[in-house]
Amino acid sequence: MQMQILTTTRAHFLLSFFLNYLLFSSPFIQGFQPLPAPTSGGDHYFESPLSPPALPPVPADGGGYGYAPTSPAVIGQWHEGSPGAPAPIPENGVGGDRDESTASAPAMDNGGVRWCAVRDQLEECQFFVGVIDQLTGYTWKCVQREKAQDCMESIKKGEADLVNLEAGLAYNAFINHSMKAIANEMYYDHSKTYKAVAVVNRRACENNEKITLMDFKGHKSCHGGYSTAAGWNYPINYIKNLINNEELSDREIATSFFSSVCAPSEVEGFDICNACSKENETCPEKGLYSGHSGAFRCLVEELGDIAFVKGDTVLLYSMEGPHSQLWSSKSVRDFMYLCPQGGCREINGYPGDCSFGAVPANVIMAHNSMPNKKREHILETLTNSSLVDALYAPNNVSIIHLFSPSTQGLAMIEKVTRPYLGKSASISQSILRLNAPETRVASYEADNGSDESSSSSYICCSQVMTMLSLLMLPLILGITPK
Repeated sequence: MQMQILTTTRAHFLLSFFLNYLLFSSPFIQGFQPLPAPTSGGDHYFESPLSPPALPPVPADGGGYGYAPTSPAVIGQWHEGSPGAPAPIPENGVGGDRDESTASAPAMDNGGVRWCAVRDQLEECQFFVGVIDQLTGYTWKCVQREKAQDCMESIKKGEADLVNLEAGLAYNAFINHSMKAIANEMYYDHSKTYKAVAVVNRRACENNEKITLMDFKGHKSCHGGYSTAAGWNYPINYIKNLINNEELSDREIATSFFSSVCAPSEVEGFDICNACSKENETCPEKGLYSGHSGAFRCLVEELGDIAFVKGDTVLLYSMEGPHSQLWSSKSVRDFMYLCPQGGCREINGYPGDCSFGAVPANVIMAHNSMPNKKREHILETLTNSSLVDALYAPNNVSIIHLFSPSTQGLAMIEKVTRPYLGKSASISQSILRLNAPETRVASYEADNGSDESSSSSYICCSQVMTMLSLLMLPLILGITPK
């Protein structure tokens, strides 16, 4: 009898053990799904304990660009030990289950912070770091490079620490240069996104009320930069789906759809400038048509018939705009948004669904191996309200190149890089597949780990263990087939 009780007790114990194992190991139990593998080692989550001040509402789509007076943004601070804050990571910046210890050219703390300025950003950068030096006493310096790609290379080599990149280029830095997003720009009403839009001359809309993007096939196009999210990736991905062709590269899609293209590149050798250069493919020096303002200039000067830019570009750089230039010879009323689904809409800063979608705000990128203390200093400095006050004080240098003109503050990234980039990263990856479906995507998965493959492996292993456990259970309980 005693032996039977012991056997029963043992059976109940083992049964309880295996049931618990099945409960917590199975990926199919709701609430216990495996977390995706980190896509950028060393990224952190930051808590924002401060509530931002109430500001006038913007449309529900969140893509507006109101022109309230620029004011300092109240930005939360992350601190170790706060609820939900991440555990400290090693000094080499390695985090998650990705081994960054062999990452090339770690960013060493040499007693200062080096901001990489692209071309004409240098003067603004010098003003910016000068303000920081006065406020903190910590040395910040500017390193000038000709292209954003050069800045990525310099950061990878340890020659610079930070660069501000838009979402498309940020994805490039993330997958090819072991970099991560640590802070982002904030726009009106603390918005962290903007809309990717197409802009055309008003007369084109007035001549055809049912005008669509297909009506611009065979016309000339202006882009806010090759590989940029709003200027290239979003519209090219849309055109790819429109013509239903997965065989062409992104450049082939653009050059076969449009008669000529103006798309300067921040990556050497990828310029397409036959629409805005007398030398056919070579883009003009000094970045005349670079960036979203350059794409709008291309449209204003009638080098192109359609421009792919940020939703507020025309408002900022038209004749009446706060950042009008010598070439800004036309009014905002001379242009309209071209809706991807057809028709046009007035340019008022709120394109809504008359866009290719929302793009995450520009990000400050750093190397994965940046030491913790240095990163914390940088984040504390960039999100300091005193810095925002000083930068936007009257009569100061107008910062429209180092940061987006509509920037009202900086905030610490609250997600790891890949989730922060979201839809933009997915579209960028889709474009990479078009260009080199085997090598580039394989390189991405090797360098950063594929969430999908990691998850699939986990599920596969869990299924095998679950099956083995079920097969062993009758043997443990002493149940044998008759």
